[in-house]
Amino acid sequence: MFQRLGHKILFWIIVIFGLFGTIFLLWQGHQYKKAGISQLLQQARGIYHYVVLSRQLISSWHGVYVKKGDEFIRMTPSAFTGQLASFSGTKAPFTLKVAVLNSKNPDHVPDDFEKYAIMEMTRGPKRELWTLESDKALYRFRYAGPLLFEDECKSCHSKSPRVKIMGCISIGVNANNFFEVLERDLIHYVIYMFGGILIILTLLWFMLRNSVLRPLRELSGAAEEVRRGNFNVRVDLDESLEWQSVGENFNNMVEALAKRQTALQEEADSAIERLKAAYEELKKTEKYKSDFFTNITHDLKTPITAIKGAITILSRKCSNEHDPYLDILQRNVEKLSSMVQDLLDCSRLESGELALHKEEYDLAEVLEDAILSAMPLAWKKKIKLDYHVPEEPCLARMDRKRMEQVIINLLSNAIKFSPEADTVQIRLIRDNDFWKIMIEDNGPGIPVEDRDKIFNKFFQRSDAKADTGMGLGLAIAKGIIEAHGGQIGVCDRLEGRRGSCFYFLIPCLKTDKRD
Repeated sequence: MFQRLGHKILFWIIVIFGLFGTIFLLWQGHQYKKAGISQLLQQARGIYHYVVLSRQLISSWHGVYVKKGDEFIRMTPSAFTGQLASFSGTKAPFTLKVAVLNSKNPDHVPDDFEKYAIMEMTRGPKRELWTLESDKALYRFRYAGPLLFEDECKSCHSKSPRVKIMGCISIGVNANNFFEVLERDLIHYVIYMFGGILIILTLLWFMLRNSVLRPLRELSGAAEEVRRGNFNVRVDLDESLEWQSVGENFNNMVEALAKRQTALQEEADSAIERLKAAYEELKKTEKYKSDFFTNITHDLKTPITAIKGAITILSRKCSNEHDPYLDILQRNVEKLSSMVQDLLDCSRLESGELALHKEEYDLAEVLEDAILSAMPLAWKKKIKLDYHVPEEPCLARMDRKRMEQVIINLLSNAIKFSPEADTVQIRLIRDNDFWKIMIEDNGPGIPVEDRDKIFNKFFQRSDAKADTGMGLGLAIAKGIIEAHGGQIGVCDRLEGRRGSCFYFLIPCLKTDKRD
């Protein structure tokens, strides 16, 4: 809810003080009410005992004579109580009533509270009952004490009742003044309490801001500077001993980081210098290797050409019995010539000196010519070459000879690794702005871990059929395709079939793009 620490702390301080003040206010109000009821109870008890003592005194005197006009009238305790009850409603701040069950006198008929009090005092040990009644914000304290028939009563009553408790003396005290005072005191207390809490919160907030939040902000700002790479920043936290310790530890940490940063920078600079030197040595070594391959291939071409010429002359002059040996010489010279040409092409690709003569051709025609060139190899293994090309022209800018070289290389590998009398599928399709050629075989396939390595120079697969050649064919094919702005790779066979699927893409002519 709150993002800042100061707001969170202030919020929880307000909640804690608010809960504490509310609980204490409720408790204080309850205590005030309890004390007020206790005071009203003592007042009602005093009135009750005063009435009882007056009745006992009048009974012990066998009544009192009161002058009324010129005559003296004998007044019994009941008459005295009745007169006192009539006066209490108008002359005193309380009401008095003698309530008796089954009384024929309407002045002594009990109400609900008085009936309940008489029944409880008659059948139980309770000697008094009280309650607080309210009606439309008017409060009245009700008290009921037993109306006992004692020995003094025999002077006026010749016949003793069957029960000792004849009824109850009911006293009602007006409690409005008490509750008005209580409400006023509680309002004053609320004002004082919340005023005090506000003052305490203000002082706490200033203390929190100066002693906690300001050092935290300073420490956070310094940490942000360190994160940005400024190791010269320092903090001075003097608010307390604890903050001084935190500031010193932070400064020590920044100094250690600065020293470590300097050491790392020196090590990095030294490593960069060593890498530069190693790179220069590697460039020199690579140049020596490239020059070596270039020179040796050039030097080998001349004797190979001479050997080819000598074999041709020998084949004309020698008898037929020497033809098998001449064929062996011819095949191996051709193989050696192909290997030398691969080395020369690889060297030119690495040095960027491979010249491409790009012109506009139909890739379908180039593919068909390459298939025709690979047919003799397929016939030897009785392998069928199944190819599909679009009906539309497949125009692209390319070096026709080099593109045929790539296709023949991929086809030769597919035929070489395919089982006898199998089928190699060749497809030419449109893939957005590229023409895509896919060549699929049903051979042993290429392990996933070797797919990133097969286009490296001199990489040889571990199966038995890959032991011929120098491992340069796919590296040269990759270089030629990338020089055409395309890409080459290996993908999984459809439907999880066994074998390999090589593909390459070259850009379509811009004039041949579809809308």
